[in-house]
Amino acid sequence: MKTSDKEINIVFEICGSAGEGTISAGEILSRFMSAQGFEIMSFDAYPAEIRGFGKCVAHTRVSSNPIYSPGKLADVLIALNDNHAISQLSALKKGGILLYDSQPAKPHEEDQSVVARADAATISYGVPLTMLAQKAAGNARGRNMVALGAVTALFHLDRDAFTNSIKDRYGKKKQIVIDSNVNSFLEGFDWTKENIDKADGISFQGVTPPQTKAEQKGEKLIINGNQLVAKAALDADLKFYAGYPITPATKIMEILSKELPKHGGTLLQTEDEISAIGAVIGAGYGGIRAMTGTSGPGFALMTEFTGLSVMAEVPAVIIDSQRGGPSTGIPTKTEQSDFNAAMFGGTGDCPRVVLAPTDTTSCYDATVLALYLAEKYQTLVVILLDFFLSNSIRNIDVPQKPAPKMLNANIAPDAADLDGYQRYKITDSGISPRTIPGTPGGMFFATGLEHDAYGRPNYTDKGHLAMTAKRFRKHASVLAEAPAPVISGMDAGGADSGMGSGMGSSVGSSKGIPDKDGTPKTLDIGVISWGSSAGAAHEAVMTAAGEGVSAAAFSSMMLSPFPEKQLAAFAGRCRKILIPELNYGGQFADFVTKIIKRPVERLNFITGRPMAAEDIVEKIREMI
Repeated sequence: MKTSDKEINIVFEICGSAGEGTISAGEILSRFMSAQGFEIMSFDAYPAEIRGFGKCVAHTRVSSNPIYSPGKLADVLIALNDNHAISQLSALKKGGILLYDSQPAKPHEEDQSVVARADAATISYGVPLTMLAQKAAGNARGRNMVALGAVTALFHLDRDAFTNSIKDRYGKKKQIVIDSNVNSFLEGFDWTKENIDKADGISFQGVTPPQTKAEQKGEKLIINGNQLVAKAALDADLKFYAGYPITPATKIMEILSKELPKHGGTLLQTEDEISAIGAVIGAGYGGIRAMTGTSGPGFALMTEFTGLSVMAEVPAVIIDSQRGGPSTGIPTKTEQSDFNAAMFGGTGDCPRVVLAPTDTTSCYDATVLALYLAEKYQTLVVILLDFFLSNSIRNIDVPQKPAPKMLNANIAPDAADLDGYQRYKITDSGISPRTIPGTPGGMFFATGLEHDAYGRPNYTDKGHLAMTAKRFRKHASVLAEAPAPVISGMDAGGADSGMGSGMGSSVGSSKGIPDKDGTPKTLDIGVISWGSSAGAAHEAVMTAAGEGVSAAAFSSMMLSPFPEKQLAAFAGRCRKILIPELNYGGQFADFVTKIIKRPVERLNFITGRPMAAEDIVEKIREMI
């Protein structure tokens, strides 16, 4: 990755009302920046109503260095709607840049314009967005394109390349639509170049992107977590998906409804989530790789069937993309509050595998792994996404397709096993050879009742103990195939322990950050995180290291079974432990405390926004 002496790290926010092109403008900006070779992370906020007219915000971070979190505050706020943008001013950095409509269609009432409400330190640029859009296309619909033209002129971006990005975005539309958008963009560019005296120091001129087009190896995907889950499922030979629409998981089903039949699979839209998980377990029983997706309310309805998957030892995969809760909660806000439900929800001793991707790329890895583990270990696997992971957009390398062994993992019985076939045979690993219905000599009973090795109901205490121990033994053996925990950080002298650009694989060393003599270094702060908060945690410890704080971060995609030994070893080297997560009660912190058996500091937010590295850094400073 190549960088120049001049680096750039900017957060843009475009704020408007639904229907004003806020999200599409953010998408065009992100795609253009990616095409120029910059790292991007985009995240959109929009109303929960299907066709509402509430506040929309397109948030895009652009950097010449690797990005691990979306950034908390904006450097640039583009106001397409003053009423909504006024409430977004609190997310603009002090001394940040405000671009607003200087000639709106209707005059604002006193103190109701965004520029009047802006902090005195804000650098404000007034551009007649509405007037220029009317001039370009005869209507105000192109105000978003005018604003992008103004941004391009202000920050010295490539006008012609940006024009081509707009043409690509609307390439399938009628020519009049393409022309109106391009003309609106050019009007904004030309007017700004001629009329605005630049008062800020942000410029892309002279910045060498980390990857120029000539240096990019292979294709780059601009993609979100839901899209990657769908892609991974297809690559991992998914053959059946059943689901009921629910935000934020619906997009997975929408993609698979079009693509799964092309791969010889079937998609079933059911009447509710109970039917969906029932259908998935039925398909899994029949030897078909099957999956469903939902959010917290739907996952709650699936609880009884999750127990059936574990008891009958039938493969099933559930994607739970978390949102604000409880109940139907806040559908279009992010939260990490389904941890306890995914880990422990259900009746009886019900061990299940739980995976939590930590970034966009690992959404692919987790989905491939989930389908493999569910099939091999004949059990339930839950993948915990959240609204942010499902919808945030990254530019990433095309993932490598799964190895052949990941595509056919069922452990079938041999001829000797089929002689008096025991479907639930007690084994050292806990995995019993599994026949697919129709296998000669492989008939068996499968119910939700406790059973003996043949599957026949068995209610004795010894029988129940033996089968429970078998299921837990099988669950524990999953850990041997778990991705290694990610450990990153710097020592007090600022030496990077080695963090890669992706969060989906092990970084640094599971043995910890060594001191000069090779022994594990004692750290001031250890940050332990999970899911989408992991990127912010890893970024925070790097920032803290730059301030002379000896800190490191630990995260694991595998939540159940959890790598307890590695966690305990990491925590043992840290004077203080901090656990940031997006729920009120500290569900993960409670879990970790039982493992490491010591007090921890907690950082809990339920703002509906993703975890910010800046907030973790501030908490680290307080702890030091």
